[in-house]
Amino acid sequence: MKNQQQRIILGTLYGILSGIVWGLCGIIGQYFFSHYSVETGWITSMRLLVGGLTLLTLAVIQDPSGFWKLWQEPRYLPRFCAYTILGLFSVQFFFYLSIQYSNAATATILQFTAPIFILLYTALWKKHPVSKKSIFYVVLTMLGVTLLVSEGDLSQLSISPMALVAGLLSALGILFNTTLPTHFMNRFGSLYTLGWGFLVAGIFSNFLSPVWKLTFQVDAVSLSISAIIAFFGTAFAFWILLQALKLVSPLVISVVGASEPLASILLSLAFLGLEPHWSLFLASVLILPSMILLSIEEEKI
Repeated sequence: MKNQQQRIILGTLYGILSGIVWGLCGIIGQYFFSHYSVETGWITSMRLLVGGLTLLTLAVIQDPSGFWKLWQEPRYLPRFCAYTILGLFSVQFFFYLSIQYSNAATATILQFTAPIFILLYTALWKKHPVSKKSIFYVVLTMLGVTLLVSEGDLSQLSISPMALVAGLLSALGILFNTTLPTHFMNRFGSLYTLGWGFLVAGIFSNFLSPVWKLTFQVDAVSLSISAIIAFFGTAFAFWILLQALKLVSPLVISVVGASEPLASILLSLAFLGLEPHWSLFLASVLILPSMILLSIEEEKI
């Protein structure tokens, strides 16, 4: 029992840490967009390619013999390609597409419908029991995220048909991103799973937005921001997420992902001079206890 408690706590902390890293990189990305003419498609292609090459390099250093192992077992390739395109690529591409057709607040709320899809997947596909308390904590967290990003004013949300479709597809991307890689991690290791996944997704993304087509000024600042997004916000953050998936369920991972918008707001308060809003405190009261209580509930199942 004690080992199980440690596993749940550690997995939850890993999930929260990945969300905080993404929140930090979101602030950096906001600066990138506002000060440079960078396109979201270029960022997606760049971070996937660089993140993939980085993790594959580390994987080869750790286990040189495992480099081609994934590709030598063809029966795993359809599922792996589904993970790379429907998961790693889609969760980023469709989120940014939803922002393009609406705004960041709307896209965040739509993407955070992911726990609903994971609940349905767990109950209907995996035939795994889902407690009423888990559903309640998911609803509370979703309410907290909605309140956080809208600041209590739902009139600022802009949901066009294209934004709705893109936002829901990004939520489905989270479903695939948290349910498909476990088998590959157990067989090929986290570094090779994520490294090859990023690289394949990056090659696919380059057909849409080639990384060599630059629309912004290349200088020390833009290169530094790109490096932080690729190494820290992509390779490191997603690797941490896979470590969390070894310890807790996809449902817990998707819910503790609420730490990302919460971290973004708190970091904006600290570094960008954002004025505190009453919705931040109420949203924190809804989100933080729900993440903890869901993890505790997970231990009982």
